Amino acid sequence: MMLALLLLGSLAGVAAMVALNHWLGLSEPARLRDIDEAVERLDVDAVGFEAGESVLAEDGSAALVESADGATIGLLAARGDQFVIRFLTPGQVRAARIGEGGSLTIRLADFTFAPVSFPFGDSPHIRHWADKLNALQG
Repeated sequence: MMLALLLLGSLAGVAAMVALNHWLGLSEPARLRDIDEAVERLDVDAVGFEAGESVLAEDGSAALVESADGATIGLLAARGDQFVIRFLTPGQVRAARIGEGGSLTIRLADFTFAPVSFPFGDSPHIRHWADKLNALQG
């Protein structure tokens, strides 16, 4: 009986903390304002990164930025309230698939990086970026 009360009390405490966090607005997901912010983050992560062609997800949750020399593609993906950055070179992309609703799902060979769904919407550039990413397959 005592164990059940302890378990219920713990569950209620965790639920209260989650609700308070949500009510205070502390659980806002990370979003990029524009492509310039994505380029700035990439430059901070790899000093001297020069941006070439780029695209920002409709909702600001991800960005793809090709380097000026075309050797790498910088991928920024929102994970909670932070961004995870990967610099993609040949052999690092497992697959880039176009899904329904204009989304591009990117799977990397890096097992620590969960697949990212990149919402393109009705952009005609989705095939172009899928081809660029699939060219980096191992």
